[in-house]
Amino acid sequence: MNRGRGWLIGVCWLMSLAGVAAQAQTSSAQLSISLSVQSSISLIFQNNPNVNTPGFCPLTNSGTNNVGLDLGTAAFPGSFHTSTCVNYAHVGAAFYQVSSAFDVVVSKANTSSPSYRLAAEISTAPPANVVWLVNNVTLSNTAFVALDAADNYGQAITKTLQVQVKNTVPTQTLQETITFLATAN
Repeated sequence: MNRGRGWLIGVCWLMSLAGVAAQAQTSSAQLSISLSVQSSISLIFQNNPNVNTPGFCPLTNSGTNNVGLDLGTAAFPGSFHTSTCVNYAHVGAAFYQVSSAFDVVVSKANTSSPSYRLAAEISTAPPANVVWLVNNVTLSNTAFVALDAADNYGQAITKTLQVQVKNTVPTQTLQETITFLATAN
């Protein structure tokens, strides 16, 4: 009979060791997180709904912040111009102007700014007797020039690019990069 009791004690002792080994080990830690939400605004150019009619040439890459605008070829005598989408006009006795409109859309995120200011600057000084304008405001390559003081976010704002050329400017290709700057109010 001693044998039976010893076997029972041995089984109980093995079971109690199995219970100790099955207990899970635990540990804890904390991770503190810091995040700053930054406000932002974005500016894109879009074709005006009147695109491909006089005064509304199509933009290349419309819907982005990096677009192109081809105003074709123009000359003073005979009101000559090759693009059916530009507006062509004589400005005084010695200048002509080609122009085309497009839309600027500025959107906002994470800001309580009620509106934005819009300015523009050309990248290089134009040749003599050539003037670059947006909505009749002459652009400069030395500083941003204010175009609007309080435009509403999310609305298409139509801007007209104008190039005025004197009839004595020699034959050449006029190219310019215009940077638009939207600043939250």
